[in-house]
Amino acid sequence: MGKRDQRLRELCKQLGKDYRICRIDFEEVIYRDFGNGFNVEISGAYSRRPDKGVDLYLWYGTEAPSCLIAKTVRDVPREDIPRVVKGLYEYSKTLQGYGDVKTEIFRRRFPLWNCAEGDEMRRIFYGPKPKFTDADRESFNRGKYECKTLLQNKGGQPVVISKCMEGDIRAWKVEYGFSTLVFATYEEALAYCRGRFFDLEGKAL
Repeated sequence: MGKRDQRLRELCKQLGKDYRICRIDFEEVIYRDFGNGFNVEISGAYSRRPDKGVDLYLWYGTEAPSCLIAKTVRDVPREDIPRVVKGLYEYSKTLQGYGDVKTEIFRRRFPLWNCAEGDEMRRIFYGPKPKFTDADRESFNRGKYECKTLLQNKGGQPVVISKCMEGDIRAWKVEYGFSTLVFATYEEALAYCRGRFFDLEGKAL
């Protein structure tokens, strides 16, 4: 056993029987299952520096790709791990009170704001309800954002996934009605849309 593994196992033992070593994203980490659908990952615990903090991730679910990070606490001193884990457990219990836990996690991680004032997405149609196709994507380009995917809600109104094309800014937006959410990656934006919206043929994502 290398010194790196030994340091990891010593800390795991100190934390108690509720913790174990497992591999997440190609890294050996300390793990604890809260038993309520949430679990905590302690990353970076193998460092030889006693003053180096660790990162804690509160996960909802255990199977990719449906699992997601509900909260992250970085650079936690080792002596504070039990206190922070307890706080994450209490936080997970507040999320359990919502019928759609994933939606609540997204709402807290990616704040939703009303963009009705100013630069809102608005198109007006007359006559029969329009039928959108991929050819309409360009019509939903707005400023520095370019529409990459066009979807629809259950009422047939457009849902736009667009990318910021300005410099090195990595931002994706999901817009529908007067609501806008911002994500770091296209995968996160699309994950939010799954189960909520439909493709242009009306099929669920």
